[in-house]
Amino acid sequence: MKLLCVIDHFGSGGAQRQLVELACGMAARGHAVQAFVYFPQFNFFRAKLDAHAVAVHGVHKGRGFSPRVLWALARLMRRERFDAVVSFLDRPNTYTELAHLLAGNSTTLLVSERSSHLHDRRRVLAWAKRLLHARAHAVVANNHTHAMWLRRHHWLSQKVHCIYNGVDLDAFNPSPNVPPTPEALRLLAVGRVGPEKNVLCLIDALAEHHRRHGWLPQLSWAGRRDDSAEGLAYGRSVDAALQQHPAVAAAWQWLGERSDVPALLASHHALVHASFYEGLPNVVCEAMAAGRPVLLSAVCDHPRLVPPGERGFLFDPHDSLSLLAAIESLDAQSLRAWTGMALATRSYAERELGTSTMVAHYEALIAQLRRGDSAAARTADGR
Repeated sequence: MKLLCVIDHFGSGGAQRQLVELACGMAARGHAVQAFVYFPQFNFFRAKLDAHAVAVHGVHKGRGFSPRVLWALARLMRRERFDAVVSFLDRPNTYTELAHLLAGNSTTLLVSERSSHLHDRRRVLAWAKRLLHARAHAVVANNHTHAMWLRRHHWLSQKVHCIYNGVDLDAFNPSPNVPPTPEALRLLAVGRVGPEKNVLCLIDALAEHHRRHGWLPQLSWAGRRDDSAEGLAYGRSVDAALQQHPAVAAAWQWLGERSDVPALLASHHALVHASFYEGLPNVVCEAMAAGRPVLLSAVCDHPRLVPPGERGFLFDPHDSLSLLAAIESLDAQSLRAWTGMALATRSYAERELGTSTMVAHYEALIAQLRRGDSAAARTADGR
């Protein structure tokens, strides 16, 4: 099969990582895979594509909507006559659907929404972008919560599928993880420092932990600062909150953007992820593959991933005391309970979250769509 994968760039990002895993996984299965991006200068994941001989077509996009990108993508589709095209993220989906129309061919088209409808900022634009899904043969969500919302609120019911993210189970092979000795808990947070990641709630929870117990877990945060106007303002609020709580600041380490997440997980006891909304966070999948218990906000698909107390603990992201209770529950685990959680997270990742599982679901869905069997295609829906 001849496949084209479309996204904005190959810089550091969850959707970018997943598209690279899909492209390389399909190439490893013997398919001829190419990729298209419109910010080629961002190449954090480019080396892996090169290693799998995935040809990358790059067009430099200016500000705003770019006819140059649209025409370049349409020309590529006409010239190469791909068997299937897969696009990730809203703006790349829009370019791909319009280019598919301009190219005038019947190439099987899959578009993927990678977050939650809670991310929609402008309702009219959100509806407009989904009207373009009329051009797609399938709309793939990476979480059940968003897939169900799409089915309920749009005419897309027969097109919507859910395929979970994939994680390299070998790269995140579990290392020994024993419960911490008293006052030695090490927590890891990974993500862009922006409002939706809910950093302030974590600071407040740790401040209350210190007031109650007189000690603090060590907290490491890996991720870049959001450089949007909203993100910069939020970053200043985070810095001010840490200044108000010196004990928390002393226990808090900013790691910046990192590529050694397996090593970071190996050196911490658990992951904490406090987002207000999510699609399916890569780092949560990675932590589970590494056999680390996870503390997750009770949003979107997180309750599916973590039945309370089984693979970690859930909390209300709007309530810092709820997050504090989750930290306290984790720290109170016996050796037997801690070991059980670590084994359960790895076992779940092996069943549901492997890269090969994700690639196989996409491959099956594309094959069934190409056969025109829409009803059968729904059986490729990962869950």
